[in-house]
Amino acid sequence: MAIIATQNNQRQTDDDQQSLSRSAYRAQKRKEQAAFEQRDRERLKAETRYARQHTNPQYDPSEEEALVSQKVNRLKRRLNWAILGLSLAIVATFLVLFFVEF
Repeated sequence: MAIIATQNNQRQTDDDQQSLSRSAYRAQKRKEQAAFEQRDRERLKAETRYARQHTNPQYDPSEEEALVSQKVNRLKRRLNWAILGLSLAIVATFLVLFFVEF
């Protein structure tokens, strides 16, 4: 029974698609294209509005240099701590391997 019902539904959709004339099909495609273009225009408007609202602040050259130097110094400090931590981890590993017998 389910197979027959499925086949009838497929025939119905096939009949609906076949009954569409060329001019009706073209009109339907034009409407779909117009709707797509409208959505695309709205999307572009939203993107430009978002871009205007979320721009990066502009700094004076002296402020920008100070900001860059602060960031570089902070990164140097973090890198030095990372190197120190890795060095201690390597030394600890060698000590464990030297004193512990497997």
